[in-house]
Amino acid sequence: MIESSPPFSTNKLHLLLDDLLKNYESKGMFIADTLLPALKEEEIKKQCNWFPTALPQEIIALYSWRGGQKDDEQPPFMFRDNVFHTLITAKLEYENMMESYGADPENHNLLKYSFPFASLDGSFYVLPAKGHSFNVSLEKPVISVFQGIDMFFYSIVSMVSTSIDWVSNSKYENDYLFLSEKAEMEIWKKHNPSIFED
Repeated sequence: MIESSPPFSTNKLHLLLDDLLKNYESKGMFIADTLLPALKEEEIKKQCNWFPTALPQEIIALYSWRGGQKDDEQPPFMFRDNVFHTLITAKLEYENMMESYGADPENHNLLKYSFPFASLDGSFYVLPAKGHSFNVSLEKPVISVFQGIDMFFYSIVSMVSTSIDWVSNSKYENDYLFLSEKAEMEIWKKHNPSIFED
């Protein structure tokens, strides 16, 4: 059984993102200067006036930490295998996602109201803004859209917590693939205990 996530805290998310950035830089991956400055809530909403419903609080919090990573920068600021992109890229990726995965009537409504905040080569992480078909105890899980549509993390907070433990692992170098599948899954389930279980 999946327990509901604790109430969302912008401050907690920002502290975790700071920690993730420090862990990347402790591995020699100097990312801070490749991230755009934090955006004010009004600017975030203005840039996202194309999105068909109100932005989730978590998305506003994410982009009030930093404005995403400049395009094609190395090393990438990743949540597992997707890059934290800008709001300009978010709009383009939303359009790409809706033209492909969103064309399927079964997925259309979920994806229409899901905000893509990280992506890479046709893969997207999105946050639902108007409900979802996954576990009802989770208000806003992070959903992976790539060769299917799956819940990958219980929340944006658990996604960042999981990413911190992956990157801080002694075997992590510059890619999560340096972790064994077992080590990766142990960390994944530490923060998202019943993930991938029907």
